[in-house]
Amino acid sequence: MPINRKEMRWSPTGIKHRACKADSVSIISTCPSLVVRHQQGMAVLGIVVILLSAITFVTISTSQQVQQFYSIEKAKWDAEQNHLTSMQKVKEIAKFLRINSASQTLNMVSTPDETTLIKQTDLMGDQQQPLQYFEVSISQDEEDTFYTAKFMRYPSLLRLPTSIQQFSWDNRLTEWLFNRKIDALSAAYFPQSAVKTDCVDLTPATIFWIEGDCQLENGDIAHSNESLPLMLLIVDGDLSLHADTHFHGLIVMLSTTAHSHTLHVAPSASIEGTYVSNTPLNANVYGSLTPSTTVLKTLQAHTALAKIIPVPGSWHSND
Repeated sequence: MPINRKEMRWSPTGIKHRACKADSVSIISTCPSLVVRHQQGMAVLGIVVILLSAITFVTISTSQQVQQFYSIEKAKWDAEQNHLTSMQKVKEIAKFLRINSASQTLNMVSTPDETTLIKQTDLMGDQQQPLQYFEVSISQDEEDTFYTAKFMRYPSLLRLPTSIQQFSWDNRLTEWLFNRKIDALSAAYFPQSAVKTDCVDLTPATIFWIEGDCQLENGDIAHSNESLPLMLLIVDGDLSLHADTHFHGLIVMLSTTAHSHTLHVAPSASIEGTYVSNTPLNANVYGSLTPSTTVLKTLQAHTALAKIIPVPGSWHSND
């Protein structure tokens, strides 16, 4: 029977195969090469599906990790911000406590969104200095946080003049009175001091820091008495108490040079408390001098002379 050449093809191996017919009812059943290709395509498709599934899983997993990391970082950031905010609030409270009692401070700092507690303990130093110990606590109910810190309030006039120093001089005077060498002492050490270069038209204050000569009239210190004593610091200047000028408190004359300065007290003027100097003075005293430890202690305890510091290691929080 003659061979239909149109239906025969030579393979590269030399073996004859019948060509697949386009009008075949089942291409797969009549064409083995298509079967192989179909299987290969399904295998590739399966691999693609697996890879896409793996990529999807990794993407979801990575997204969840990023969200978790973001949540953790945000929680840390919020905690740090709450910590800093509370520290700032406690510092502000300490500023009020420097010149106010615990009850007065609470009235000034209380807010509806948080609870503030202040415990005050009155103490006495080894030189009979009046000291106050404060424990400050802040709690925020909405954020369930609690912060506490402790502070000590002490007088800038750390020690009173000794009986030898009164109405006399001592070259280490500032170290004894203020725990500061003279070159480290400035008006900034007394936050509420009135700083001037003379004593003309002095405004009412408790501490005066005068750089230069001071001509003191009674009207300048009319607001002062035994219950409201003053501290007058004269730096590199002379001091004159004019007629009928009555000073209650502590006069500190400081010299930063070798120049000798003068203290003049008019016959009808007076000093109740004491005066001291870090160098010898030319003292022309014609009025009365009355030493008074009571007046000096009252001055020492005045809030205008108070300083406050945090107690190291006392800060605590539960956030």
